[in-house]
Amino acid sequence: MRTLTTARGWLGTALAGVVAVAGAALGAHEASAHSDPHATTAQREADRILTTFVPPPGSTKATSRPDAVPPDLLGPPIMSGARTQATAVAWYYAPVTPDQVLGWVSAHPPTGSRAEGSGSGSAGPGFLSFQYPTPNSSLVVTPETGAEGRTVIRLDASVIWTPSRAPDSLVSGGATAVSVVTTNRLNPQAPVPAAVPLTSTDPEVIGRVTALVNALQPPIPGIRMCPDDDGTRVRITLAGVADVTANPMGCGEVVITTAGGGAPQTMAGGSDLVSQVYALFGITRSRP
Repeated sequence: MRTLTTARGWLGTALAGVVAVAGAALGAHEASAHSDPHATTAQREADRILTTFVPPPGSTKATSRPDAVPPDLLGPPIMSGARTQATAVAWYYAPVTPDQVLGWVSAHPPTGSRAEGSGSGSAGPGFLSFQYPTPNSSLVVTPETGAEGRTVIRLDASVIWTPSRAPDSLVSGGATAVSVVTTNRLNPQAPVPAAVPLTSTDPEVIGRVTALVNALQPPIPGIRMCPDDDGTRVRITLAGVADVTANPMGCGEVVITTAGGGAPQTMAGGSDLVSQVYALFGITRSRP
């Protein structure tokens, strides 16, 4: 088993030999159905991505999963750690060797994609991975020698989707002031912007900060790689409405607690939020 990290930061694990869903048909959805509209949109995109593959000359598209799947093609060679993702699978037969398939696909990438990476090793066959303009979307192409000596190609399309934000998590208007202060819990003596609370009663600034907080989206659940967290936290207070604590480093989590009570809500996007709020107070953030 191999573990690797994609350019998107999601932890991927090589799964050679993992049992696939029994009877999975061409383009079958190997993810459970979700009621979230973002999931429906992501599934349509995953299905579309399969159609962008450019097979080697003489290849034929299988109408269903091969009866005798090579052991190394029972599962995708890498799998995202995200728990909200739409997937789709397709199969082809090719009259050339697996290495020749990889060479062809490298020279003729799927339509609208760009190369993301590749992998190979003793634990599984070689594969190529491609990214698409749709955020967190990819296609993995894995060829392997199958029955009767012909090459079987497995295609794995994946689109990671962001859960929809609950309407009751939005911050209401009506704040009388907005303040921002920065601390560092790991190194309290470290110099930070806005070390002393800065406050504005300008309705335009208050409105823009409120809009920025309401534009945040929930984090994608699952295991992912995050940049170093140096302990910096930025507290943004919308007086009488909400208290917001943002992490501009690490995984960029933002915790929102409304004045009306209720459980705190966690969102993503702390780095951009901090930069934009700083700018409203005349602070230029220096990113590491």
